[in-house]
Amino acid sequence: MESSERLLAIEEIKQAKAWYFYGLDHRDWDIWRERVWTHDGRLEVPEAGMVVEPLETVIAWVAESTADQVSVHHGHMPIIDFVSDDEAKVIWAMEDRLYRSEAHPLPGNVGYLHGFGHYHETYVRTERGWRLRASRLTRLRVEEHARGHVAREPRAG
Repeated sequence: MESSERLLAIEEIKQAKAWYFYGLDHRDWDIWRERVWTHDGRLEVPEAGMVVEPLETVIAWVAESTADQVSVHHGHMPIIDFVSDDEAKVIWAMEDRLYRSEAHPLPGNVGYLHGFGHYHETYVRTERGWRLRASRLTRLRVEEHARGHVAREPRAG
């Protein structure tokens, strides 16, 4: 892969991950279908004991798991290793904040979770550009807060 092609591939991979987080936080699964994942996508979350595939099953599981929560996800500092012209292994530093409703707390009556870790991912070049084929979320630290943690809603305007 030439330098200019490599730079374009890096940017497409970054954009796919940006759309991943936007789609997740806004619960817009069409974004995941159209801009992020391959149809045979695989998601692994070891702390939840979950390995889910293909994409429609991934979406169903994530949609159900996040139905009653507000989330804020960030991905940083990608380490991108091209194993071929059509495949890249990527590690993203991540941080997430999950806010659950009183009616549906996380286990242990947790209303707020602040997590830190990494996504270990495989991206492949497709006819639609670079897409995510496999993602494994690992956490280094999780801070949990019991129900009663109050966060104010953002002000309009």
